[in-house]
Amino acid sequence: MTVPANTPAQHNPNLARLVGHHDLALPGAGDLLHGAVLRPPNIHWNGHAYCGPVLQHIQVDAARHVPGVVDIVIRHNFVAAIASQPNQAAHARAQIQAQWRDPEPQRVAQLTNTGQASAAPQPASPGITRSYTWVNTPDDEPVWAIARHTPTGLTLWANTSRAAQLRAEIASLCGLPAEQVTLVTNDQPGEGYDAAVDAALLAFGRSKPVRVQHDTTTGPATIALELQADGTPASQYTERANMANALRPSVAALLCGVEHRYASAMAQPDTLYGVPVSQQPAATAYALGPANDNAIAAGVFARESFFDELCALQSQDPVKARLDTITDPTGKALVESVAQQAGWFDPPQPGAGKGFACAQIIDNAQDPPQAVWSAWVAEVAVNDGAIDITRLTVGHTANTLTSTSDATKIEHHVRDTARGLLGAPDTFDQWADANTYTTGALTLPEVSVVPQQSAVGTPLAWHPNAQLPAAAAIANAIYKATGTRIRQAPFNTGNLLPQGDGTESKRSKRWAYGLLGGIAASAAGLVLTALPLRGAIAPVAVDTTIYSAAAIERGRLVALAGDCMVCHTAEGGIENTGGRPLETPFGTVYTTNITPDSQTGIGNWSYAAFERAMREGIHRDGRHLYPVFPYTAFAKITDADMQSLYAYLMTREPVSATPPKTELAFPYNARPLMAGWNTLFHKNEVYQPDPTQSTLWNRGAYLVQGAGHCAACHSPRNSMGAEKSGAQNFLAGGFADGWEAPALNALSKAPIAWTEDTLFDYLRNGYSSVHGVASGPMGPVVQNLAQLPESDVRAMAHYLAAINPPPASAEPAALTAAKLEEASRSNVGVMTMPGEALFEGACAVCHDAREAPPLFGARPSLALNTNIHSDHPDNVIQVLMHGIDDPTGQGLGYMPGFKDSLNDKQIREMIEYMRARFAPGKPQWQGLDEKISSIRTMHGP
Repeated sequence: MTVPANTPAQHNPNLARLVGHHDLALPGAGDLLHGAVLRPPNIHWNGHAYCGPVLQHIQVDAARHVPGVVDIVIRHNFVAAIASQPNQAAHARAQIQAQWRDPEPQRVAQLTNTGQASAAPQPASPGITRSYTWVNTPDDEPVWAIARHTPTGLTLWANTSRAAQLRAEIASLCGLPAEQVTLVTNDQPGEGYDAAVDAALLAFGRSKPVRVQHDTTTGPATIALELQADGTPASQYTERANMANALRPSVAALLCGVEHRYASAMAQPDTLYGVPVSQQPAATAYALGPANDNAIAAGVFARESFFDELCALQSQDPVKARLDTITDPTGKALVESVAQQAGWFDPPQPGAGKGFACAQIIDNAQDPPQAVWSAWVAEVAVNDGAIDITRLTVGHTANTLTSTSDATKIEHHVRDTARGLLGAPDTFDQWADANTYTTGALTLPEVSVVPQQSAVGTPLAWHPNAQLPAAAAIANAIYKATGTRIRQAPFNTGNLLPQGDGTESKRSKRWAYGLLGGIAASAAGLVLTALPLRGAIAPVAVDTTIYSAAAIERGRLVALAGDCMVCHTAEGGIENTGGRPLETPFGTVYTTNITPDSQTGIGNWSYAAFERAMREGIHRDGRHLYPVFPYTAFAKITDADMQSLYAYLMTREPVSATPPKTELAFPYNARPLMAGWNTLFHKNEVYQPDPTQSTLWNRGAYLVQGAGHCAACHSPRNSMGAEKSGAQNFLAGGFADGWEAPALNALSKAPIAWTEDTLFDYLRNGYSSVHGVASGPMGPVVQNLAQLPESDVRAMAHYLAAINPPPASAEPAALTAAKLEEASRSNVGVMTMPGEALFEGACAVCHDAREAPPLFGARPSLALNTNIHSDHPDNVIQVLMHGIDDPTGQGLGYMPGFKDSLNDKQIREMIEYMRARFAPGKPQWQGLDEKISSIRTMHGP
């Protein structure tokens, strides 16, 4: 039973008998419990049953002691924590000590055999075998679901494309009649199937509803298909498919022991143009990714690409070959119409190619089931090494239409389908939300739509089935134009370059010329940067109408990654108007106005002037900039990102504002001396990817080293204010604005080693349950990172984790956390310290692991907090004095500052107590009185 959100119960008499009118209203935040699910390290499914790691031993005592925890749920291999706050649930999950073991090989073999279809005749010879892959990248946005159990049934607020399967599965898991499971659509993007089942299992038998949120950090879901033909022409096709991520049961059901293979509402015929198709499961089980319903699209892509390959091997025209074997008159008429309107048999243009694909789908949702046909002809052109889609001709015969519209809107559907198949190039400087301008004319092909053949006179319409042949048609067209066969969809445009005789030599020459040009440019840049006096670049009138919306959006992302608005906005000031004081060992430097105001900002700066400032540290008027402006990092930004950043800044609202003038003491005020500094410490070089590393690693390195300029704060500096060189000093810790930027390399003092997941949590949400809360200068950084595509934050976390991997001998993080928490609870020796009473009065209500849950927000564990374990007390003093009045994420809670309520002696006593209790293995900090006085003075009385 699926009802739209906000539909009154009395409008549905069957529903009214199950739930009351108010039961369909989304539960309020104050009424919710929150669940956090612990998954095994690898989840495998063979298409029938779970065959991944199983639970061997579990210890949950430490998790149950986390304040706010309501329950720890263990059901077979399904483990979860329930708490009153989401961060409490996540922290409790981190405290669960679970040991998983791989199933015995005999069990895996048994499960695999169980999942096989009926035996089919095997080809007599190896024949022709090809493998195809369909990749579904999960949405950036997290998905959530809420479940509430009452005596009359179970109500779910979730989004899914498989409502009937969801209700049946939950009814089976909870022992309820299917009619007592009510699904209310929550109108969120993304597939919430797994989150819904998790929430239902956790809410069943409880008096309060439970909310579960899944952050889409699992990576892409892959459907792999292998086709084989026995002979030429083929008399038998064998299809082996990994459908592990397609229409599978929920992960929770698999972990609970459910064995079931779902049947799709749509199916493909068991013949391919008159030749029988034997369907068999893949030989191995596959790791699960996000559930999806693209199995049909994957099958069409594989079958149509495979048939086209066979036709090419046999020198047959693929349209004629299809028409010779299609017996359905509707399908045959559609293929003929689409081919005729596309001019399929016309002579091809030089450097161009046409590709054909069609699909016959059995719609089992109809009674009786109906065959639905769709067909595409894609035309591509190769221009100077780039591939453009120039024309698309589409037709379909679906009787049940999802939309009826004019030709223009239908053309948009077709173009959107094509654009969705053309993923961004797999390069380190590609932004996830800025694909449109990288593919050029790929987004603007000519579109021809063939009206339905089975319903004469019906208006043009769009149906999801119409898009099924798109991927194969485009891939087949690319093959005709370039000789390159694409066997993975959606396509990576970085792989769409022509390949053939001479291609590699031409590429090598272009690469060599580019390398020589890069060397020459770097040499010239070094000479220019070393000059003590630089000429001014004349002001210009900037025409902002030339910038596309995509370029401006890309520039916005670059600005967010670079924290431009953080440094160039004074406290309480207007964004980007400058005036923020930056404390350095050489004096205070005030940031400048970077709005496009022509008098006080950069409104009359040409791109050449802007790029020179960003890469060389030279003002438009020729002055050297101080390296507190991190041009040493911005120089690593690629040209595309630099140009986009310029476009973004120049299209902001101009604001007339003159910040305070920077006036340093001699000799630091002698700006020409910066030329020598640049010669010694600055390399004006764009980031070059490491070919031995993955794209994800290089993407993270590019963001960390370039726009993110993480080393500007997190690396130590020498006596001349330059970052210390050498791998041992990179991200080895530093100071900024009176705060310690802790080491991110092997010198990290974190009591629990940072991992990719904990780094992602911290950078994305401003909180890690085993490290602490982002505060001070890091708070605004996290707020900016939260606006970046999730994949970019994941890349940064991946890179940072790679440069400081935990030792192989390290004990599980949950075990270390449990030991530290227990040590802080049982450390009775500190109870006689003067800071005990102060801590009990000011901090214990939120941070004391001994007693009740917090009154509000998260309870960051002080026993796990990196700042408490640091060699420097600066951050602890800063937070105690000034609190956290702008939490980086929801649910973290406000922390008051005690600067005005505690004197220096009381703050020292409290810090000594916290150090002794929560980091008992660390020596007491020295010089606390001087440090506390200095930090108090820094921020004024």
